[in-house]
Amino acid sequence: MLDSTTLKKLETEDLRPTKMEVIAFHSSIGGMDTFTFQYSVPDLAELRGHDERGVAIRKDFDLDDDDPGNRPMDNTWVQRIAEGIYDRPDTPIQMITLAVPPKVEGKRAYDVETLGKVDDATSLVRFKLYAGVPAYIENGQHTLEAMVRVWDRVKSPEAGSREAEVRSVLAKATAPVQIIIQGDRNEIQRMFVVAGQTRPISPALMVALDQSSYANRLGTQVARKARLFTDEEDRLVYLRSAAREESLYSTAHMRGFASAILIGFRDRTPIQRESLVVKALEKEAGPNGNVVRALDNVVNEIVGLLDHAYAVMPGWKQLRRGRGAPGLSPKTFRSDYLHGTPAGLYVISGALGAARFAGLAPERVIDALAGLEWRRGAYEERPDPELGTIRVHPFFEGMLVRNERVIAPDGQISWITTTAGGARTNYEAATLRVLRHIASADPKFGGLVEDATLKHLGLRSGQKGRPRKVA
Repeated sequence: MLDSTTLKKLETEDLRPTKMEVIAFHSSIGGMDTFTFQYSVPDLAELRGHDERGVAIRKDFDLDDDDPGNRPMDNTWVQRIAEGIYDRPDTPIQMITLAVPPKVEGKRAYDVETLGKVDDATSLVRFKLYAGVPAYIENGQHTLEAMVRVWDRVKSPEAGSREAEVRSVLAKATAPVQIIIQGDRNEIQRMFVVAGQTRPISPALMVALDQSSYANRLGTQVARKARLFTDEEDRLVYLRSAAREESLYSTAHMRGFASAILIGFRDRTPIQRESLVVKALEKEAGPNGNVVRALDNVVNEIVGLLDHAYAVMPGWKQLRRGRGAPGLSPKTFRSDYLHGTPAGLYVISGALGAARFAGLAPERVIDALAGLEWRRGAYEERPDPELGTIRVHPFFEGMLVRNERVIAPDGQISWITTTAGGARTNYEAATLRVLRHIASADPKFGGLVEDATLKHLGLRSGQKGRPRKVA
């Protein structure tokens, strides 16, 4: 029979089953509790798991999912690591970092018993992780996946085989593990972006993951609300940088689009872009305003403009198709229209940024843009003193598109049409031509080409534009 002291102790103890119990070093990083320890390779492989018993969770990042996510798994890279571990199982394994929420369904996710003090910043503790608590992979997803593959391969070997040799080493091996107590999805994603710099993350996924950046939030939120993307699935790309098949643009492209409306083409680096966006939002908010609310207002404003452009711009309006109704597919649109490229998209945003800065109605500028020739294959023939006749695009020749003369071995002349490339010099030149054309066609748009407007866009007087690529 239990005495009263034991019963009282049982009443206060958490008797939930545990998934992990280890001796760890406890410290703090920026206010977050961290627990660092060595964990056996077999137990770590089971912790990852591939069924409901698995605790260490990894899945592709999804904008619509409330849980944290990772960049897509590179199976070639996983296989390289796995082969390296199999060939030399005595190789030290890199640290695995996991993020654990402080509570799950209102209950504490872990328990800590302090055993002693190591120094002013570190304690030795007994760390207990309760069963059913998710541990999101913060860093080392490829290494952890490789360990699972190798252990699955060698855990039941034939006697005397190479698998038996590898198993005997790995069964006694440990890997360093760090658990960070953090339940905020955006903060977990931010840390993943920083940790992921050891292996490049695509710019599009970087934008979607790192929502601590106002520029990233601006582009992502516009894309998530605008009908251009919400009318059909898969139009927005964020797991890779290039648009393919039924997609239109990436989150990185939409960051560039939305940022240009706010700050023009003046950003040369990610840091400068973020600084300019923040300053613009602070100006929008006013001295006593709320920057987050200002961001929401700007997002809604740009979404409204993009929805209007979706209704009137050639190519975009043909994408407004009902289920089963005829219309352009995204793949055909990207092939046939110049604003199916990032450079063409930025020309539109530059014109809208000019209108917004000059105090003109951006919707009317969109209507004027809709009157331009945006088809990639459109051309007109013009006399040339050397070649006789040349083929050129009616508006964007040499800026967004190039028509090149080809002479076959039999002397036959043909023309091929290609994009002019995404260099900033090309889309800045195209933007300037668009603004001058609209202003000359209608005097009320004269503010588009005033010095102050062009300086704001970075198109005049030493203002620099964005580089060819920014992460």
